[in-house]
Amino acid sequence: MGTAPALAADPQVAQSYAVEPVAYEQGTGFYATIGLGAQWPQGQNVNGGGAWNGFSAETGYGGGFSGEIGVGYDFGAIRTELTYGYSQASANNLTVNALGGVISPGISGNISKNDVLVSAYWDIAIGSRWVPYVGGGIGYTNLSTPNISAAGYNTSGGNSGNFGYQAKVGVSYVANRNVDVFLEGVYQGANSGRTISGTNAAGQSVSADFGSFNSWGAKLGARWRFGGEPAPVAVVEPAPAPAPAPEPVPAPAPEPIRGLW
Repeated sequence: MGTAPALAADPQVAQSYAVEPVAYEQGTGFYATIGLGAQWPQGQNVNGGGAWNGFSAETGYGGGFSGEIGVGYDFGAIRTELTYGYSQASANNLTVNALGGVISPGISGNISKNDVLVSAYWDIAIGSRWVPYVGGGIGYTNLSTPNISAAGYNTSGGNSGNFGYQAKVGVSYVANRNVDVFLEGVYQGANSGRTISGTNAAGQSVSADFGSFNSWGAKLGARWRFGGEPAPVAVVEPAPAPAPAPEPVPAPAPEPIRGLW
């Protein structure tokens, strides 16, 4: 009787390594950005002087247009931008708290704002094409004030240069390594230095100082990236499956006992 051959395990054991797909591919480097939307200014305080001394007022505005264009540089998790922004809102009313009571003189025109701001943003990677972000910036704001008529005196509109600032929170959708679209909420402010002065119908000197101008807004926009390498994205591979246990080798058949026949 021959010895049964040992069964050897197949050395070519097929193993599959499932690779998790890359969630998104976002480019770094320079990019252009544009955003369009609306703003809703808060009331702006006005304090009187001269013959108007002793009253305060608040200018009421309606919602209006807001837009922004600029260039930026994406380092990966951090982006920086230099932007020009323009916004406009209608001047609706002026409530004056005078010594003799509350009056509402006429007000007309628009208030417009031109900004040049330097901002920085933090893109919060969550392993998705949706990327939330937060950021803020500072810079120069040119603010115009509308015409005001009060107590027989008409003021003319004017401009003033101011310190401007903003804060943003938003979310980007990474369409591909060169294009993002985004939706963001914006809070902006400007320390107005605008003062108007003159004389009223009685020949008395009057003046009014405009306080800070603040607004809430929202924008929808896009970014176009000028090449650059995609931001690294961690790819996690599961541990390889263990090799199957080898088949048991049967024991050899016993040798026949000789000398018994």
